[in-house]
Amino acid sequence: IPRTMSLPALSIVAFAIAIVVSCVSAINIGFLSIAFAFIIGIFFGGMKVADVVAGFPTGLFLILVSVTLLFSQANVNGTLGKIAKRGVKLARGNVGMIPILFFFLAAALATIGAGNIATTALLAPIAMMIAGNMGISAFLMTLVVCCGANSGALSPFAPTGVIANGLLARIGIMGQEWPVFFNNFVAEAFVGLSGYLLLGGYKLFSRTATEQAVQKDDALLIHEGAFTWNQKLTLVIIAVLVLSVCFFGIDVGMGAIIAAVILTV
Repeated sequence: IPRTMSLPALSIVAFAIAIVVSCVSAINIGFLSIAFAFIIGIFFGGMKVADVVAGFPTGLFLILVSVTLLFSQANVNGTLGKIAKRGVKLARGNVGMIPILFFFLAAALATIGAGNIATTALLAPIAMMIAGNMGISAFLMTLVVCCGANSGALSPFAPTGVIANGLLARIGIMGQEWPVFFNNFVAEAFVGLSGYLLLGGYKLFSRTATEQAVQKDDALLIHEGAFTWNQKLTLVIIAVLVLSVCFFGIDVGMGAIIAAVILTV
């Protein structure tokens, strides 16, 4: 790479390379980008290590690590999966309610901190299996799950919400976490509802699930059993974190890392 290239142009080239490499390999784009930042900043920009590090959003990074760690634990110990599967029982044979249920289930999981990507990955297999059992359009089920997950994407607890609120804070917009979340929720709910109506979701209310379909759904829970002690503790800790942040002003990152440590112990 020629040294005559401007630093901004060089940064854009490096960023493009990082994206391409991450698409065709298992290399993490974040680590690759950090490496490029040091290489370009120090060797091509004449910056000191401290100057490069000063541009790194340390606070945002700690919040993301904390929240991601906590909900990875909740996923690995089976808590999130069990919530998702047990949520299916709420519709219990009412075919028209199943897509609506999955919208709100996805919205709830994404909002409390799982985020839209993890929520979609968690619910998609279950949703597609039930759609097949009940004769529901796979596209309709995809739409409601994705819209539900995206409706919670800008929650102050979700990774994407943490990033968005960090960017807002950098440009001087403070205290707008919940208005941003609610506006996004309304927009996604509108898209989801429109898709539900356009794809004939309302017609599903005239149908009743067959006994065979209900039995297939019951098979999802046959090996689940009751919530274990660890899973109950996980639910309590997540609930305490959400309430603490909403009503007592506890920092999301600090609360999430303390919660993650408790679960680890």
